[in-house]
Amino acid sequence: MNQPSRSARQRGVSLIDALIAIAILSFGLIGMTRMQGRMVTSATDAQLRTTAVQLADELLNTVLVDTANAACYTLPQAGVCNSPAATARTTDWANRVGAALPGTVTRAVALNAASGRMTVSIGWTARDNADPRLLNVVTDVR
Repeated sequence: MNQPSRSARQRGVSLIDALIAIAILSFGLIGMTRMQGRMVTSATDAQLRTTAVQLADELLNTVLVDTANAACYTLPQAGVCNSPAATARTTDWANRVGAALPGTVTRAVALNAASGRMTVSIGWTARDNADPRLLNVVTDVR
């Protein structure tokens, strides 16, 4: 009777070891790819939030410089505005917000005349899904 030698029986073992190693490596690579995708999504979301904060801060600082025309910087326009330059700056700001953020962009600026508080609200839709994002910034413009 022919019995396979010991070396012939062990030749298949190294092939199985290699297949198991490839399977483990592929699962690890898939996990790393998913993690990297989530990191890119998080970084993009953080960048968009930073852009929204910078735009809101820009408008609020403009109002702080021009407090006499603070009512002119509201969106939608509330009341009578006697400064065409302030209205033009507000319109330009609103256009830049729309261009800088993805998806459906909303912007609203409200002034509480009694307390002197101005609220800037900027909303947008995330690029990867339809989750709405909203940023509210409030300051005293008296």
